Amino acid sequence: MSSKKLAIILSHPVQYYAPLFAVLSKEIELKVFYAFQPNAVQQGKEGFGQAFQWDINLLEGYNYEFVTNMAKAPSSATYTGCDTPNLGERLKDYGATHMVTFGWHLKMYRQALQYAKSNKIPIAVRGDSQLNPQLASWKKIIKKIYYPFFLNQYDAFLSVGSRNKAYLKYYGVPERKIIFSPHAIDQAFWKGQRKKENSTFVFLWVGKFIPLKRPLDVIQAFKKMLAEDANLKEKVVLQMVGSGALLDEAKEQTKDGKQIQFLGFKNQTELKSVYAGADCLILSSDSETWGLVVNEAFAAGIPAIVSEACGCGPDLINVATGKVYPTANIEKLKVAMQSILEQSENAEQISNLEKALGEKNRLYSLERNIQSFQEFIENY
Repeated sequence: MSSKKLAIILSHPVQYYAPLFAVLSKEIELKVFYAFQPNAVQQGKEGFGQAFQWDINLLEGYNYEFVTNMAKAPSSATYTGCDTPNLGERLKDYGATHMVTFGWHLKMYRQALQYAKSNKIPIAVRGDSQLNPQLASWKKIIKKIYYPFFLNQYDAFLSVGSRNKAYLKYYGVPERKIIFSPHAIDQAFWKGQRKKENSTFVFLWVGKFIPLKRPLDVIQAFKKMLAEDANLKEKVVLQMVGSGALLDEAKEQTKDGKQIQFLGFKNQTELKSVYAGADCLILSSDSETWGLVVNEAFAAGIPAIVSEACGCGPDLINVATGKVYPTANIEKLKVAMQSILEQSENAEQISNLEKALGEKNRLYSLERNIQSFQEFIENY
């Protein structure tokens, strides 16, 4: 390792980022600075509907520190209240030569930016924001005026995909500052061994049962598909993983049939085996900056159907890897499900799927992320 020291600033340990930090630390000297560690109750309040802790170690394999957090998170939320006035002192003691914040919306991230600019330390930001066509007009005007000035303070941007890149360019970030740093997961963990107990085709939905995730759309599309073809009742099932406010309503809509199964909340190791028995993932969200469950599905070897609102659509979904449908359009979702079913019976399309998933997994990998962080450190 060189004399370069990378400081990563993040609000709290996240199940998707811990594997990334562990991989990066093998090639780059780094330290992750966190503001807080959510407890089981706090974590469950973010739409899960139950208290829990992740069953994988989110602090293993890399150097980290929890800095003093002077803000108190509201009792109804977890991801706010990050005020770390001594962050600069901790960064100085560490000897950071480069910094990366995972966003810019928290006070902690702005404190990191201020320290970087005051001490002439190169700083990059990694995010997955995309343009929101539903944003209020007055907000669009304010952001269009303010963001080019604000974002220009960063030396580089680690962009996870094409929609995020378009977002940055829209707000005046020059191409030369944007480094491709793809969203990725621990593919070795999610790959597993395919386990099919019978020939039943399994559609899988994974998420929080909240309006934003639109689980009821999937139920309605699935029921519509079965109503149009009675022969499918013995051939397909819909498995829904998760908990949340809409769970009871979802169960009420499905009490007349056995083809829709509610598996409840599944932690990481439990969810891995669910993917192994599924044939296609559905991501139906109203808003999704990316959708890392699609990366998990691809690692498990299955295609995905995603709504147009999902940021991963342009990057991960093509004719071989799945379908994209208009958000909230139940009829189009049903058609996409029917199409995936047909493809699953075609040997040539199965072969194309395996090849296409392999290509996507190679590009959207933790290993590819090492290159992006190294590029930032070497060029700034």
